[in-house]
Amino acid sequence: MKHTLRGTALALLIVSAPATADTIRPPSPSEELNTLLMHSTFLIVGPKKANNKQQTFGSIFAMALPKEGSKYEGTLILVTAAHVLNEIDGDEATVVVRRKVADGTYQPFDAKVKIRKNGTPLYVTHPSADVAVMYGDLPEEVPMTGAVPAMLVTDDRLDDIEVHPGDEIGVLGFPLAASAPGGFPILRSARIASYPLTPAKNVKGVLVDLFLYPGNSGGPVYFSFVHRVYKKQIHFGVEQGILGLVIQESHSIIPEFKDKPLNLGVIVPAVFIKETIDLLVNDTTGTIKPYP
Repeated sequence: MKHTLRGTALALLIVSAPATADTIRPPSPSEELNTLLMHSTFLIVGPKKANNKQQTFGSIFAMALPKEGSKYEGTLILVTAAHVLNEIDGDEATVVVRRKVADGTYQPFDAKVKIRKNGTPLYVTHPSADVAVMYGDLPEEVPMTGAVPAMLVTDDRLDDIEVHPGDEIGVLGFPLAASAPGGFPILRSARIASYPLTPAKNVKGVLVDLFLYPGNSGGPVYFSFVHRVYKKQIHFGVEQGILGLVIQESHSIIPEFKDKPLNLGVIVPAVFIKETIDLLVNDTTGTIKPYP
């Protein structure tokens, strides 16, 4: 298994065992954020805890923790909504990953990922937000490059480039477990539909005008603005960042309308992902280890 990526994005290192030297997995063909996240977002499936004869599914994406002493390599972690992992029964889940084949296309295949050990979670969850993070363990032939935590946008970053309601963003996921050819996630565009966006820790959630299905939960939400206008002038180049992840649909608070679709989704701001990553890195329980 490969546990290392390439990054604003980093090559993901592969650490099979303590006695095995780290190697680097094949990178994403581009570090442009749409392509990078397309390659690092996967469908995760498992038996439903409430009824293990049924399957539950969601989206999960890879990031890279910078490796000490290296500017270009990082350790693979997996990020999703906490309820996605909590609803899977048992110690293992299936992640549908991809390999590139000789004709240039991609072939999906199943990889088993340990999410618990003897019933004890191998992931950490945020105490107040629907976010979970765990160390990753995916086959070495899966090509991807990991976005680093610095790509998770802060309040200062949002304010600096004046991200606002009406801005178009990208949402990756697997609605109703559907995928693009090769097992890739489906990219959909949406607009930010609520205000304010900061301070994110007080706002807690951002609305987007997008109809969500089961399977979207846990997928990354991001922006990639070209030649953006802010501070009353145009800024040439590309502004990119991860805004958060999908957690749920939004519904009316009026009981008789609560089942009516509003075509609104809720995303958890990136600050809560960063805090959950910090919990993973600083875990002192002894149960959360990089590759148990």
